[in-house]
Amino acid sequence: MMRFIRGIVMLSCLALSACVPLATVVANPDGDYRGTATRFQVLRRTCPRPSLLSASVRNGIMFYKWEYQQIQVSVLTNGAVSGALPGVRLTGTYDGTIIQGDVTDGQCGLHFTLKRVGA
Repeated sequence: MMRFIRGIVMLSCLALSACVPLATVVANPDGDYRGTATRFQVLRRTCPRPSLLSASVRNGIMFYKWEYQQIQVSVLTNGAVSGALPGVRLTGTYDGTIIQGDVTDGQCGLHFTLKRVGA
């Protein structure tokens, strides 16, 4: 009877561990990227304009221009993209070839998509 209970407990633990999502590791993000930005929020006349973009990721870091400042952005191999300035937040994802995300200060918002160029 004890073996049966132990077996049930072990199977339960294995079944539960199969439900936990595994951390995904994607390719090294370092490289050059090109893309576009589009607006999703405009509550002031001085909001940044959508535009063509280019970015270089070096050692997992890129810079995103927001008005007159540069946001230092971390592009992690787990697929997370993030950066911030006082009152401004950038969040996004990286899938191995495309970096995409949103930048907002609460009144202005841009969505951007950057695709790796070259090898």
